[in-house]
Amino acid sequence: MAKQSSLRINFAWAFVGNAFSSFCMWLIMVVLAKLATVETVGLYGVAQAVGLPISMLFSLKLQLAQVTDAKKDFDFGHYLAVTILTSAATIVTVATVGFSFYSFDTAVVMAVLGAGYAVVAFRYLFLAVMQKAERMDRTAVSQFLTGTLSIVLFSVIFWATRNLALGMVGLIIARTITLLAYDRPVAIKLLKAEDHNEDIAPCWHMDKLWSLVKLTAPLGLVAWIGTLFTSIPRLVLDKFVGREEVGYFTAMSTVLVLGNMLMAALGQSTSPRMAKYYIGNRKSFTVLMLKFTAVAAVIGMVGIFASVLFGRQILTILFTAEYARHTIVFVQIMVAGLLLFLFAAVNNALTTARKFAVQLPLHGLAAAACIVASFLLIPKYGITGAALSLMICYATGFLGCLVSMVIALTQKAEAQKDVAIERPQIDQTEA
Repeated sequence: MAKQSSLRINFAWAFVGNAFSSFCMWLIMVVLAKLATVETVGLYGVAQAVGLPISMLFSLKLQLAQVTDAKKDFDFGHYLAVTILTSAATIVTVATVGFSFYSFDTAVVMAVLGAGYAVVAFRYLFLAVMQKAERMDRTAVSQFLTGTLSIVLFSVIFWATRNLALGMVGLIIARTITLLAYDRPVAIKLLKAEDHNEDIAPCWHMDKLWSLVKLTAPLGLVAWIGTLFTSIPRLVLDKFVGREEVGYFTAMSTVLVLGNMLMAALGQSTSPRMAKYYIGNRKSFTVLMLKFTAVAAVIGMVGIFASVLFGRQILTILFTAEYARHTIVFVQIMVAGLLLFLFAAVNNALTTARKFAVQLPLHGLAAAACIVASFLLIPKYGITGAALSLMICYATGFLGCLVSMVIALTQKAEAQKDVAIERPQIDQTEA
């Protein structure tokens, strides 16, 4: 067995890979802002607001379940079979919603976006194999390839056509090339190294598939609700204020990508080990969770200070001077980002502890807070109301996850004490 990489090395690889990938996706938004109208950026934001929740719902967040499956309850073939079914459902549903409720141009963008999410689902399946093996260097290479191809193909196609849907076809091509040329071969090699009998073909054992779906359904619902956090403000803005405001809000919100990139790197590098710690070492699990949360707080505070001191310059450089008129809203979005990162850190701990079911009501509560705040604040305060809605949403989610994690750790400690009491003691006189 290969020597296990340290958390620092895995974090470094995860950070570099996520940094480059996120930077490339960020550049795509910059290209849109520089070359297209604010309304086109708004179109992209609305398409995401509709398509992303659907894709998350059907994804079941299989990657998280796959990485934290320390006991190997399911084979790779089971995860692959479910991914095939859910990806098909994603494409059909996104296209149906788009052509049923939106204009033709908007629906086409949504349909292409749905197909792109399906390709991403397969990539995540193979990346999870690398992540579970704690080979974050391999995931980093995959992200380098995808990011480079994505920004090149999208930029060239969009510059030549000024057509958003065609530009997004470029993203699908980039992801597919990486999937077939790198992700799949590397994942298969790692699977074979771990278990020579591992079946890499879809396993259509319906009982096992149904068990996997039931296990991960709460994760899919949680992911779906989580995407509503950003989708609801955009859709309410689109309805009550206008697509131009959606464009401003979408573009400024993408600045949070930097923080999300760091959080993703932390989560990917710590999740496998946290899952093992939770089974047999509660103290180590708690320490690692607290370190994760502390780093999340630092990341959020840096974002707030940067937006206060250099907000106008940041918005002008990244987008245009037109976006810099919303500096105050930008600061509010960064405050929401701090709460988001804290929320994500504690929620990651719940996931690695496989407390999937409890996450559903917690995220539902946060989504409900977002819905109420959006409909109360956005019609009156516009884009400022959207930023405030995010703050209320993420604060609700963070507090709920924190309370639930404390309860879970307390219950585990009490259970371990009960086991220790019931265990027969060695008779020292016979020893």
